[in-house]
Amino acid sequence: MAIALIGKPSILLLDEPSAGMDPQARRFMWSVISKASNRDSAVVLSTHSMEEAEALSTKMAIMTKGGKFRCFGSSQLLRSKFATSFEVELKMNITLE
Repeated sequence: MAIALIGKPSILLLDEPSAGMDPQARRFMWSVISKASNRDSAVVLSTHSMEEAEALSTKMAIMTKGGKFRCFGSSQLLRSKFATSFEVELKMNITLE
């Protein structure tokens, strides 16, 4: 990632950039990618993670196994067309007495 950013490329191609990273490192890398995309670099990202795609993308595409685009648009458009469930994250502070 660092080597790819050295020359301030106009297009940055990333394939599963956060695979195998712990959550803290992943969030840091996302902030670096966001800064790169805000400084005149286009970022093309492939990922299996909807969380990563939503954090880094303004437009998304869904591809089938044959490599054909099934849909292209915003995350909201893709959710309205293809989402069949919701993911809920619950955080609790429990104090034991």
